[in-house]
Amino acid sequence: FKNRYLLTEWRWHDGRVDESLTESVIVGILRQCVAVNFGDIGAGAALSSVAVKYWNPATGLGVVRCGRDVHREVWCCMTLLRDVKGRSVTVRVLHNGGTLRSSQAAALRHSKEAYERMEKNGAVRGDAAKKGSSAAARAIDSLQP
Repeated sequence: FKNRYLLTEWRWHDGRVDESLTESVIVGILRQCVAVNFGDIGAGAALSSVAVKYWNPATGLGVVRCGRDVHREVWCCMTLLRDVKGRSVTVRVLHNGGTLRSSQAAALRHSKEAYERMEKNGAVRGDAAKKGSSAAARAIDSLQP
């Protein structure tokens, strides 16, 4: 069974962090979105293969695993997603990898950039940014297939 790993960035238009958004909630949102955009057959095809391998609500970065045969549909649904739990959101796919290892490297790179951006904007202080960045790096490094 071949998989694709999509590194995604979730940007909330109001700028607030949503701690209540978990991996299981994201999977439900994606499955519902596939059903709306591609019907029951599309949802059935994506149902068994969609999983969130990593999610960081502070940076909005996540790694979504899906089957290679439905990864374009899942990618499309994430791009079309505009509203989650009554809040406006933009979802971008930053990396499309065939292995979890390649997505880990991309996630580390983007996570460091996100914490640097948060520190520059004043959302977090220097020490908190370093702690958050190192905690995210440990979480990403712990991902194993």
